[in-house]
Amino acid sequence: MLPTELEFPVRQEDVYNQHGSKIDGYKQLVHDTNNQLIAVHKDTYRVITHNDAYEMSYEFLQDNFNTNGMEEEHRHSNNGAVMATRFTLPEYVIPFRDTQISLEAVMWNSYNGMRSFKFDLGFYLWLCMNGLKNALWDLSLSSQHKGTRDIKLQIPNQYDAIDRLKTVKNSMENWIAEDVNYGEFSYEVDKLCLQPTRTDKSHVNQQHKRYIQDQYDQNYAKEFGENKFSAYQAITHWSTHYPSDSVNTRYDRERKVANCRWFH
Repeated sequence: MLPTELEFPVRQEDVYNQHGSKIDGYKQLVHDTNNQLIAVHKDTYRVITHNDAYEMSYEFLQDNFNTNGMEEEHRHSNNGAVMATRFTLPEYVIPFRDTQISLEAVMWNSYNGMRSFKFDLGFYLWLCMNGLKNALWDLSLSSQHKGTRDIKLQIPNQYDAIDRLKTVKNSMENWIAEDVNYGEFSYEVDKLCLQPTRTDKSHVNQQHKRYIQDQYDQNYAKEFGENKFSAYQAITHWSTHYPSDSVNTRYDRERKVANCRWFH
């Protein structure tokens, strides 16, 4: 449950200038317990309380996963105006070398406009070398604090996406246990980096291929071993981090990786 310091009620009030005249088009959000001003918003602003954001997130996880033993971590700033809750689902934790891969959900919310309501769900890997986490596969939903419709935590193609998320755990366990076949790896990288020209329909972009190989050799294989999991990480890194001329180019790479049959 939410800590008590985040359960405080809030209220919206009209805004007035120094002459006592009402300022149309704006509302101020006030801490209902201590009467402190939190923020001034346009009157289209919709309050999503921390408690509502938490309850939606908790119920979503409860409806779709085994939440026995679920761990929660709460953080907040700006006197509680901004908050985040991390949920870790122990049934979906994979011990891995000196670290672990865990299925986690992170929910954000704010009253001061610094954050929309946001819910991320995915597998995260603790990176031993720097204490950071890397998202391996995730779903995301966000909603701005405006509009009149009731907000519902519903992910597009929700049931297919959740089923896919559950199978990812089994896939990653298999990838970790499977030594990489370099011939297969090279063949799949060639397909991903295929850039046909007028004169060569089988042309492979060698710069992209080297980038993936360097990520595998210099980063992931050193950190996680010469296995299929490291190969997947190198390819995913290429799809999301290689400099692109446009967002569409990056989406095209991500689509290719998602459709790569080697990982299915």
